[in-house]
Amino acid sequence: MPVKPCVKTFFFRLHCGALPVKAWLEEKGFFVPWSINCILCKRPETVEHVFLECWDAVFHWDILQRTLKKQFPLTAQGIRFLSIEKDAGIPYDMFMVLSLHSIWKTRMAVRHADVTVRDVRENFIESVACIRDVYRAQPE
Repeated sequence: MPVKPCVKTFFFRLHCGALPVKAWLEEKGFFVPWSINCILCKRPETVEHVFLECWDAVFHWDILQRTLKKQFPLTAQGIRFLSIEKDAGIPYDMFMVLSLHSIWKTRMAVRHADVTVRDVRENFIESVACIRDVYRAQPE
């Protein structure tokens, strides 16, 4: 998959269950200021919540599935193992990884009070544009 190394590292950490969501941080003994709840919807911030249940993730997955006209396996196992098949050579697994990483980048920018927080859509478009440039640079 021709994705950035940071996307591969992110997915490895997601697959291994080592993403620093608030519930994971508290479980490992780290101090989590205020609470382990999501800032957006006030529910415990777990991996499943961040990528499947939180309203910004639900909104992104809904738009992406409608745009691509493809149902993604949006389950805890589906996001960790990318259990989706290619149709006509379209790499839907790559779109899933880019979406997951875009959701994570936005979440971390909000958590760290970044001045220039970009929404999930903007991060996703940037990632897809990078992939497009990689494919354009390859010889026919």
